[in-house]
Amino acid sequence: MKRAIILCIVLILAFALIGCQKIESGIEVVEKEELPEQKEDELVAVGYGWSTKDNPKEAVQEAVSMIGKELGEKSPDYVILFSTVGYDSDTVLKEVKSLLPNTQIYGGTSLSGVLTKDGFHVGNKDSLSLLAVSSQEIKFGVGGANIDSFTSAREAGKEAIKSAIKNAQKEGELPKVVLITAAPGNEEDILLGIEDVIGKDIPIVGGSSGDNDLTGKWKQFANDKIYSNGISLTAVFTDLKVGFAYEIGYLTTKNKGIITNATGRIIYEIDNKPAAEVYNEWTHGLISDNLKSGGEILSKTNLYPLVRIMKSKSGEISYLSIHPASVNLPEKSLAVFANVNEGEEVLLVDGNWEMLLNRAQNTPRKALMSQDIAKGDGYFGVYTFCAGTLLTIPEEERHKMPLLINRALGGIPFIGTFTLGEQVFVPGVGNRHGNLISSMLVFSR
Repeated sequence: MKRAIILCIVLILAFALIGCQKIESGIEVVEKEELPEQKEDELVAVGYGWSTKDNPKEAVQEAVSMIGKELGEKSPDYVILFSTVGYDSDTVLKEVKSLLPNTQIYGGTSLSGVLTKDGFHVGNKDSLSLLAVSSQEIKFGVGGANIDSFTSAREAGKEAIKSAIKNAQKEGELPKVVLITAAPGNEEDILLGIEDVIGKDIPIVGGSSGDNDLTGKWKQFANDKIYSNGISLTAVFTDLKVGFAYEIGYLTTKNKGIITNATGRIIYEIDNKPAAEVYNEWTHGLISDNLKSGGEILSKTNLYPLVRIMKSKSGEISYLSIHPASVNLPEKSLAVFANVNEGEEVLLVDGNWEMLLNRAQNTPRKALMSQDIAKGDGYFGVYTFCAGTLLTIPEEERHKMPLLINRALGGIPFIGTFTLGEQVFVPGVGNRHGNLISSMLVFSR
């Protein structure tokens, strides 16, 4: 009996030394964690702000006042702006330009809410966030293009990157990375247009601007321009470390096959069988009703996407997820949110909302590891999270997302948006468009 009592005391002391931890709904949350003290650095100054005020002008004023507390008298060279679609975008952008007159502005709209280091911001009506940078070590150039003004999305992509490089005053040079916010629908062609100018080895990362109901209310912001079907880019020139990672965050299954008939974003056949029938078999009848009625299957397939299996020249395997959107009759084809090609191998993956929420911690950690950046040593981060995966996470759990990001990054400022498609750089493969993805970009000393 005495031995049992002594053992219990030892165990209690051991747990006390480990620290106060709890597991909620499968997500590990650490309370009152001591984050590294941020170092003063005159070369890169970062401020961020946010607001959930109903009035768009007042919302911008509140967010900019927060930035001022961080930057002091320093004037930012560059601002990232993410907002929800209910705000009048003209009012928002004019107010930002008025309060930060000598700043280049990049960004777009986000589904449901926005993220900062302070939290997941969802107002009664709307929310917005700003991240501002004043730096001698980073040269930013923001450019944009209205796709409707060009013969193709590819040509618009060319113009957007050319204007971004020109605005960075770096003509004839190649950026280290390109940030992108584009309208959904033509992402692959836009990437090709950018690569026509800078080649295929420069990472292009970001997402497709979102709205709350897929009705085309999304916007893209590029300096003083607002587009509904456009492109906003930032060409970034720096010698600093830039860490990047993307993550799918699902479990692989044994179900895979070859796309044997496809055009654009429609898969007609997998292994010479109707694609919707194959998908339904793989998912044990998930879309049985739609095989008869056709129609939208987005909400059903959030946790059961397909992934394309990609092999680099050196033989390394990478995965990129694509989201089944609808069943087309009578041929029983699958419409998806990314271009597919005949001969590609696809695999079914699955998961749950806890796994997707955990990406908020895993993806930033991988971004730090990609460039051997120590926790807390970054200047700032940009987080992209697919809107489809966000919608699978219960509303009462979404507030944990910035807590997990903050824990992984070590307390540095970051800004995040929820997108309708994601653009990522796949090592050994190149720049690609996919769905249901999270990504993190981190700038560090």
